[in-house]
Amino acid sequence: MYRKILLAYDSSKFSASALRQSVELASLCKAELHLLGIVVTTGGMAIAEAVGPPDVWGREREDLKRVIEPIVKDLRAQGLTVFAGLRHGAPAVEIAAYAHEVGADLVVVGHSHKDALTRWFQGSVGSKLLDHLPCSLLVATDKGE
Repeated sequence: MYRKILLAYDSSKFSASALRQSVELASLCKAELHLLGIVVTTGGMAIAEAVGPPDVWGREREDLKRVIEPIVKDLRAQGLTVFAGLRHGAPAVEIAAYAHEVGADLVVVGHSHKDALTRWFQGSVGSKLLDHLPCSLLVATDKGE
């Protein structure tokens, strides 16, 4: 069914459900699992880098690495084939580009509940991905868990 699953992971409570579902699918399908962390360099993060403390993006990158590395180690110990990547940029653009590069069959993202104003300003990563992915998209929620 799926040979390569790409999980966009940001360590939020929303991506925890996406991680669980991705691992389950990868196990069932004997698929590679690609964890992708993205340092967001657009919108509010661009402003934070410009006016905030030095190297906001560098710290964000290190935080993502610190969270993703033990997950990768644990999943490999469970017998999964796991790869990890980190990118800088707009999430939808980077997820789609990485999906093309690795030949993903499925992309998994967590669903975050945004208010109407936030969704209007930032848009939905999931909806932006629909037009640019070479594969299926699973938007994981934590409903029913």
